[in-house]
Amino acid sequence: MSQSNVTDVSGPVPRFRDAYQTLLEEMRAVPADKLTIVNLDIPTAVTTVLGALPQIRAIRAQVVATMPQFDIARFDKLDAYTLAVGYANSLYLAASQPSESIEALAEAGGTMRDLLVAEATTLAQRRLIDGQRLKQLKGANGYRNLAVDLFTLAAMVRDVWPTLGGKTTLQLTELDQAETLADKLLTAVGQREQGPAVIATSAENRQRAFTLFISAYDNVRRVVTFLRWHEDDVDEIAPSLYGKGTRRKSHDTVSPPPAVAAKPATSPSADEVQAAISTGNGKPAPVGVGLPDSEPFIGR
Repeated sequence: MSQSNVTDVSGPVPRFRDAYQTLLEEMRAVPADKLTIVNLDIPTAVTTVLGALPQIRAIRAQVVATMPQFDIARFDKLDAYTLAVGYANSLYLAASQPSESIEALAEAGGTMRDLLVAEATTLAQRRLIDGQRLKQLKGANGYRNLAVDLFTLAAMVRDVWPTLGGKTTLQLTELDQAETLADKLLTAVGQREQGPAVIATSAENRQRAFTLFISAYDNVRRVVTFLRWHEDDVDEIAPSLYGKGTRRKSHDTVSPPPAVAAKPATSPSADEVQAAISTGNGKPAPVGVGLPDSEPFIGR
């Protein structure tokens, strides 16, 4: 593969995160009663749309020329909406994953605390450390107390480490391990306490990003369906995200909108397009925007 065919991923901010941060304000502005339920696999939808974008962009000029009143800005932002919903989904999954087992951390931390207490007690008896500091330990009951004791014991030994020489069997790596366990334990406790709120926020952000994404893509499919009615290739240009396209069958008796049927060999006029999109004349009864075989000419 030549270098010219490789997507440029350079830059300090990955494009998924950049799109998400750029659209945060627009996401937050979506009214709660307008949110769309996440009803498909987002990673699959994202890859489908990213793959279709080159063909979708290829009809942009025709959209502008034929449909001057169409919201071309949202058409152009489909790329950003797609990246943003992908990143929002990743944030939601990360928040939903269980944090490192608190029980396992506490067990390892308890073992490390016993080792440090035993060594510190011996060093205090040899008057190499201040034995009074051992009285400040909180005890092994409670995750926070355990974490604080690990930090305290590691600090006590570090303070006198240069004077210990070979008078202890402890290793500096063990002091590092004690501090790491304390850090992880406190972090896990905090995440467990804040977890429900974090998950709720990430879930709402994902739904808001999904609403913008699916609305923009639905509009693109409506436009492609209308402009490419006679070619009947909407699913080649903008595939359905629900596994079943809107391709007409050979026995389909449904006629295209009257405005289009009147000029079978030419592109419809702007007035004809607007009328067809706003009224949906000549099309079968809608089954719900965004669902399989949904009505392509009914606006939101």
